[in-house]
Amino acid sequence: MRTVNLSAPAPSAGDPARLARLVRHLEARLQDFGPGGPEVRSADQESGLVRAVFDRRPPQALTDTLARRFGILARPEEDCVAFQLTPDLPFEDLDYVWGCLFQILGE
Repeated sequence: MRTVNLSAPAPSAGDPARLARLVRHLEARLQDFGPGGPEVRSADQESGLVRAVFDRRPPQALTDTLARRFGILARPEEDCVAFQLTPDLPFEDLDYVWGCLFQILGE
């Protein structure tokens, strides 16, 4: 199974411009869902942290499903799911995350 770890803190080293692009990419992918999709609460281009609320999906249940079914590690934070991006993360991993979320939210 593929593993995408979006739960660990970002290392201090790395390309900050690339991290900012990754954050913008995930934020845009989450907004692609449109009405009824996730609401992006924050997308910090410096820290790499993206937080989103998924209606009708408790954060813990969603993160558990992502991990169990798809190997995607994210963490619940209050009413949000937190995705911690790192500068070395492939853009393709974010597209994989989007596809998995699309599948889950369509059920």
